[in-house]
Amino acid sequence: MRGQIDLPALGIALFLLTVALVLAVSTANSALAGAERSPVERNAAVGVSDRLVSADAPLTVRRNVLDEREVEGLDGEALSDRYGLSADADARVRLDGETVASTGDVDGGSTVERIVLVERREERTIRPAFERTTTVTLPRRSGNVTLTLTPPANTTVRAVWANEHTLLADEGGLAGTFDLSLSPFETTQLRFEALGPLDSDHVLVTYYPPETRKAVLEVTVDG
Repeated sequence: MRGQIDLPALGIALFLLTVALVLAVSTANSALAGAERSPVERNAAVGVSDRLVSADAPLTVRRNVLDEREVEGLDGEALSDRYGLSADADARVRLDGETVASTGDVDGGSTVERIVLVERREERTIRPAFERTTTVTLPRRSGNVTLTLTPPANTTVRAVWANEHTLLADEGGLAGTFDLSLSPFETTQLRFEALGPLDSDHVLVTYYPPETRKAVLEVTVDG
């Protein structure tokens, strides 16, 4: 009688043991697969982040300095095509916690974070108030400048200098709009060589000074 009573209990125990073994093996296989996949995902995330901030990347003005306007234009297609992402992986790029671009549905994966600078350029204008000298000093790193000259009839602007270098020269007179490239690594003083009066009504300088802020760039690769 005792043996007959114990048989069902033994069967249940064996069943539970079998279930436990199956679950344990399944969990171990999942953990092993995750462990094998994680380094691959992390290496991919590191590779994508390196390409995003490289000196010659479409998004940067120099290494680790992102151009804010270019970042705003990044989308999933560009992320997939330009930055070495494998066809079977999805990726997401965030800047200070906000998603910039993603491919597919990123659920989990490995994330790499790095500190970057984000640069934005705002247009500024100067109408120089020439008093004792016909010069104007621009902020450092003003690399691109647009100069508009509208001298009066009795004035001839013969040359425009940037520090010790001649930017524009015409003995017959300079007039119109000129796009100038200046060194971004030094403070530039523009000097106007003119015969006749020249004041703020006749000279307009447009420049684009950079403003930078620190940010956290996150790249997640899943798959």
